[in-house]
Amino acid sequence: MDGVIVASEPIHEKAEAETCREFGMEVPKKEWDGFRGKKLEDIFSYVSQKYGTGNEPIEKMIQRKIELYLSYALRDMQLVEGAYEFLQELKKSQKYRYALTTSGRKIQQDKILAKFNLADFFDIMITADDVNNGKPHPEPYMITVKKLNEQSSECLVIEDSDNGILSAKSAGCQACGITTTFTKERLESVGADMVVSSFSELSKVLFE
Repeated sequence: MDGVIVASEPIHEKAEAETCREFGMEVPKKEWDGFRGKKLEDIFSYVSQKYGTGNEPIEKMIQRKIELYLSYALRDMQLVEGAYEFLQELKKSQKYRYALTTSGRKIQQDKILAKFNLADFFDIMITADDVNNGKPHPEPYMITVKKLNEQSSECLVIEDSDNGILSAKSAGCQACGITTTFTKERLESVGADMVVSSFSELSKVLFE
């Protein structure tokens, strides 16, 4: 979802940084690359231990972050170029079964999907609410594979982040990196089987 379908990573970072400051923690910008694709519980627990008292109210931080994020995202966020057309082609072709696997909470993702009229594309959606262990742990994609009733080796995951690629690969899936957030070299270094720069490039692989 984030960084793949919607250009949301800068908005996530802004909302998370503001939340940390509101709760008395100043987190260096360099930390955020490591947060891409992770659950909020994991991000704020880490921040609390490293930059806070270790006793910050994590759930309150999460709720505040979601509130800030949606206030910015519903106003300013855009789709990743070519994402909507790719989803249309994916649905129309009926060549593949597919699902959405995201580290965001369902309440957040439902509002974003509604903003861009994307809800009808996804019969299967795995969110942070469905897993105990977020990316880079394999659990999100292991659950997705099971929901799809497929073999993991037959599944291709499209990801923009290190943590997403690591999660997909450790679940036994094939992984395609898309360079909306990180470079081709970085995505390949964590195990991406292929890397594309756009959805039009990926469409040529999958539909032609």
